[in-house]
Amino acid sequence: MQELVTHAANDSKSSAGDKHETGRAMMQQAQEQLGKQLQEAEMKRASLARIQTLSSTDVIGEGSLVKTNENTLLLAAPLGKIHFEEKDVFVISMQSPLAQALKGKKSGDTIIFQQKQINILSVQ
Repeated sequence: MQELVTHAANDSKSSAGDKHETGRAMMQQAQEQLGKQLQEAEMKRASLARIQTLSSTDVIGEGSLVKTNENTLLLAAPLGKIHFEEKDVFVISMQSPLAQALKGKKSGDTIIFQQKQINILSVQ
């Protein structure tokens, strides 16, 4: 982002005026896109920072690590699949439909999600 700002500040108008304006517009769009990505990353970081990893509960909520017959989930932020300690873990936000279906459940419970039966094996 800093490179785009520097480049835009150093860009001088040439005889090809339209080309110059198009280039500046493209740099502005790239800056806006990077700004949105930065804001999204900051929101995800804030979501992760809110999680209380030291307190353990049997009930699924934000920060829970949930093992099911389908996969392992961390209810935290919308990061997607990560590989951790030789296993795939899906890091999803509490606003996701799956997290909402799991919220308040505990080990041994079963839910139906997208016409699949999901057995909750453990909650940490």
